[in-house]
Formats: sequence, structure tokens, C-alpha cells
Amino acid sequence: MHLNKVLLLGGSGFIGQSLAFELANKGYQVTIPCRRLHRHRALALHAKIQLVQSDVFDSSELNRLCQSQNAIINLIGILHERKKNDFRKVHVDFVKTLVSACTHNKVKRLLHLSALGADQARGTSRYLRSKGEGENLLHTFGQKDLHVTSFQPSVVFGLNDQFINQFAGILKYCIGFFPLACANSKLTPIYVGDLVTTVINAINDSATHGKRYPLCGPEVLTLKQILELIKVSMGLTCRIIPLGKGLSKLQAFVLQCLPGKLFTMDNYRSLQTPSVCDTKGNGTTSLTQYIQNIGVLFNRNKHYDDFRQDHSLNSNADLKPKQ
Repeated sequence: MHLNKVLLLGGSGFIGQSLAFELANKGYQVTIPCRRLHRHRALALHAKIQLVQSDVFDSSELNRLCQSQNAIINLIGILHERKKNDFRKVHVDFVKTLVSACTHNKVKRLLHLSALGADQARGTSRYLRSKGEGENLLHTFGQKDLHVTSFQPSVVFGLNDQFINQFAGILKYCIGFFPLACANSKLTPIYVGDLVTTVINAINDSATHGKRYPLCGPEVLTLKQILELIKVSMGLTCRIIPLGKGLSKLQAFVLQCLPGKLFTMDNYRSLQTPSVCDTKGNGTTSLTQYIQNIGVLFNRNKHYDDFRQDHSLNSNADLKPKQ
């Protein structure tokens, strides 16, 4: 049976919006719950996308949302804790509630966005450990009644991302030099379009059931190399100064106390784990080429996402599960 009714949890976010439009364009009927409908009216303009005002952390509301759905895609996650145990609430407790709602409503298909480096036992941060625990719960308790597939992306880039945009916004106002914590941390950024294609290809592919897929782009870059690319594209001349371990920790400690939490101690700990794939990842869009081909960011009328190569994954055979 072709699964064509999808409940997209976290569909109003950066990745979610790209996934929602692509699903809808391919004929899927997409339901997106969100708390503030007026902020996401652009999504509702598509005939195949339905916005529903709802709090998915209310178990009764989540249960109603799961009714009559063929498949559920869970993108919900946080990078920072506002309150103690927020990671556990979002990445673990919510997953338990979601499995229960799926089981109660006889939903058989669940796709879940985790994180590269997620590991319940050995994760270097609370973020990575909680992500790993939630992922393990899905694959353990979902074995009997759910066909689960998990995706573990490295950092994701694209239009309106919180990665390139955040650093570009900071560098724009940098005078003289920019002190960078964890400058040598290794990342394999994946383009949001490549991630979206991989997820959609998996929905109706039974070969992906029970599998976990690390998702990486085609190149390994250090955090400093990425900032240098952004700096050059913006025409800036400030010098990026790598900080040692001690100063990196100090920067994280100070910034986590400020509004916005640009960088926290838990972020610092996450960056101690290289965000790279052991095998070739699924992304084919190069971050280097992407940035070089969009010209000067943010200061010109040229659209940020003008450059987009057609690197669609043409077959599900390209998926390589984590062993």
C-alpha cells in the first residue's frame, strides 16, 4: 500500500518546511501541527498542506493528530535547554508518547530525525546522549508495531538555516578579529535538499524498515574552514582566531549565560565528537561550492538560494544504513 497521508511533526521549522513542500509537490497529503498558525501561512497556501493548531506535547492532542495517518515523520528536537531536563522531555519522553500514539491508532510507519554522533551510552553531551536514547527507544519498542527508520544527519545547511545564517550574522559585525571556539571540530555539512530527498525516498521503501542512516555531505570541513568560506563570500577582512580548549570552554560558559544562548557548554561537548560518516554519505551538494556560487551573502539582492544543483537521489539503493 502506498502511504500518502503524512503527519509532519516539526514541519514549521527550517528542515520541516523544505520537506513539507517537497512532499506536497509529490502528491502527499501533509498535516503540520503548530502552536502559532499565523507565523506559517505560506505553508497553508499549498493545497496539499494542512496546518492544524495543536500542542503535540499534549498526549491527547497528539493521539488525535495520529488518527487516519499513514505515516509520521518526527523532526522535533532542540539544540539548547531552556530548563533543566528539556533534552529528556523533547528527545526521550516525547518519543515514548509518540510510539504510544502510533500504536493506539495503528500507524505502521514512522520516520525519525536523530543526529550524527547520537549515542545513549557514549555521547559526549546531554544532547547527543538524549538523541541516542530516543532513537534506541523507537527501534526497540517500535519493532513489533512500527516500521521505524532513523536518519542521523551532520549539520544541515540551506535557505534560512541556523548554521550559515547565524555565523554570517555574527561575522558581519565583527571588527578586527573573531575568536572561534572548537575551530578544529570536523563536520560534513549536508544540504537540506539532499536530506529531504533521502527521507521521502524512504517512506514507501520497505528495505529501510528498522534501519539507521548516517547522512553527510561530500566534504569534511573544520569549523574554521567553514567560517573562512563564509567570510570570503561576504567580502569581510576580519581574522578568525582559533581558541584553545580552555578559552573555548570559557567562551561557552559565558555565552550560555547570555540571552539567545549562542553557544553553550553542551554545544562545546557535542563538538568534541567529529560529525563525520564512516562511509560515503548521501549528500552530493558541496557546501564549498554552494557558498562560492551564491555570491556575497545577505548584502546583495541576489537570492541566497539561487545556487542549487540537481543532486536528487534517484534510487533508494543509495541509502546506506549504519551497521
